[in-house]
Amino acid sequence: MTEPRTMSDILAGLDSPGRGLTFLDSGPEPLSFAELARTTENLARRWAGLGVRPGDRVVLAATDIRELALALLAAMRAGVVPVPAFPPLAFGKGSEQVRALARICRAAGAEVCLVGDHSVAALQDAGLSCRIGTLQDLVAAVPGPPPPAPGPDDSALLQFTSGSTADPKGVVVTQRALAVHTRALATALDIDCERDRGVSWLPMYHDMGLIGKLLVAVVTQTSTWYVSPLQFLRDPMGFLRLLSEVRGTISYAPNFAYGLLTRRVRDGVPGDLDLSAWRIAGCGAEPVRAQTLRRFAEVYEPAGFRAEAFFPCYGLAEATLAVCTATPGKGMTTLTVDADGLTGQAVALPTPAGTGRTLELVSNGRALPGTSVAVVDEEGRALPEDTVGEIVVSGDHLASGYHDDPELTARTWRNGRLHTGDTGFLHDGELYVTGRIRDLIIVNGRNHQPHDIERIAEQVDGVRPGNVIALAADQGDSTAVRIVLEPRSFPAPADLPRRVTLAVQRGLGVPVADVVVIPKGSLPKTSSGKPRRRHTAQLLESGRLTPSDRES
Repeated sequence: MTEPRTMSDILAGLDSPGRGLTFLDSGPEPLSFAELARTTENLARRWAGLGVRPGDRVVLAATDIRELALALLAAMRAGVVPVPAFPPLAFGKGSEQVRALARICRAAGAEVCLVGDHSVAALQDAGLSCRIGTLQDLVAAVPGPPPPAPGPDDSALLQFTSGSTADPKGVVVTQRALAVHTRALATALDIDCERDRGVSWLPMYHDMGLIGKLLVAVVTQTSTWYVSPLQFLRDPMGFLRLLSEVRGTISYAPNFAYGLLTRRVRDGVPGDLDLSAWRIAGCGAEPVRAQTLRRFAEVYEPAGFRAEAFFPCYGLAEATLAVCTATPGKGMTTLTVDADGLTGQAVALPTPAGTGRTLELVSNGRALPGTSVAVVDEEGRALPEDTVGEIVVSGDHLASGYHDDPELTARTWRNGRLHTGDTGFLHDGELYVTGRIRDLIIVNGRNHQPHDIERIAEQVDGVRPGNVIALAADQGDSTAVRIVLEPRSFPAPADLPRRVTLAVQRGLGVPVADVVVIPKGSLPKTSSGKPRRRHTAQLLESGRLTPSDRES
């Protein structure tokens, strides 16, 4: 039997009446996969009633995850291109979240933006470039004839790599790429729909939650339970209780979430918590830290959690989602390397612990089925194992490019390979990620461009415009932001760091580790005036760039 070539074909073929998806924020009753097929077929015909045709883009920014999932799957089935986006939680004047949504609507060229019922009135004057509606508008729309089935090379999804960026990049994923990728992930995870049960709190505007926990569940018809990200943050232990109650076997989270769950245990693990069924504890979307996972395993071992369940992985939106994953049941593999060799030279040799400045790296495993991973030098030539270079990827599941940006697409996808902009090396066939060529900052699994953070900090009274640098700051289990700036005058106002911190936290929801105020003229820049972020980080680490309350 020929395998389906599109997500639309897969959705039409769903037939299980006994397994399904349970969206607990909407109620305890599951939506069976057979019912999901009927519901998405009905909704697919109603896009025409909203004036949306196959190929049109629709931004989905609802907070109700059941509504978002149904609208997204119905769009894929109709050949309409869904654009998941971070739903605004703050609507006040000048809300950065609303501005970010407006930028995505404009960049996508969207026909309509579907939001929650409570958001419609608040967004009417937000300057969105498209109509605003709700899922109920789709449900109530007059159905048209069955839409033509999309082809394998038609766009199935438009993923924006960062909701915060002033110049958002939309990654175009085809129907074929999604169908191929979800099946490859199912193989890598060794999913058995009779045995496995998924549990997720991950946001569906992020590729790990959307593809890894929704689309893979749909493709394999594996029962999965969902709670909202806000519910997880309010009650992290409640999520583990859900895993225990439904005997969940597969769940993913960024590194910070494992740290959060570890810190929430104050008086010992509850005696009725049973995590013994959890066989795939995925960790990705941000750097995986060995110490965080070890502490989690130690704390939750009394509840039956096994360290062998850890499943580190590496991916990016431009590859649809995953590139490399660990082997199920193998757990976490680490390698201790010469930390100076990773930054100053090209070779990363395994180094005995305790000799020189070392760094423990976590393996991200091997390439997915049908995927090839290589490490190359600046000329694109393959490098041998244990040598740091740029990670490049090839395979049938790569995204096809950036929406409406042929120049950036040509720079990123070259000669059939995706140049990730990430650095790493291969050791015994497994990938170890060491850093980034680009300056992207990943905080709690979400991408942020430094210049967006810098732009907000520059608007604070007392900050010298054009003289702010945002850097990633390691905080153990997670990443925050360190801001380095020059003030307009010396001495700088004593409350300037606090006001900058509040502005960034309110504007982007990004945690700020500290704000470093330095003398005018000391911020590292190129000859053309561009910020030298990596050089600034090196100067701070070495102590050669220090705060001052007066001009030098």
